Amino acid sequence: MSNMQKTQPLVNFTPLAREKLVEVLDSEKASDSYLRIEVYEGGGCACSGGYRYALSLEEKPKESDVVEEVGGLKVMTGRGEADLIRGSRIDFVESLQRTGFKIENPNVHAEACGCGGH
Repeated sequence: MSNMQKTQPLVNFTPLAREKLVEVLDSEKASDSYLRIEVYEGGGCACSGGYRYALSLEEKPKESDVVEEVGGLKVMTGRGEADLIRGSRIDFVESLQRTGFKIENPNVHAEACGCGGH
């Protein structure tokens, strides 16, 4: 891992994504919760390099988790997934096709993208 990767945050939030996540934490009365990011191989479109991502709220991390605070939010992922998502950008999109959080991962490069994700 390069020095730049070591100093790069696990993820970055766009202002809208951060705002929406804070709204979710407030509405769930879970302001002390952690945002868990999980990565699954297979089933994703070519745009995501075949990966799917899941976001959830949890009360505490596991011993094997990588935990970081990003913009005042506590984020965690499994140790094996940390290098794969490090530097990813989490945005919130609202459109006719999709409303929700979207992860843009610079560590995954797709040759062709036919799903409209890029």
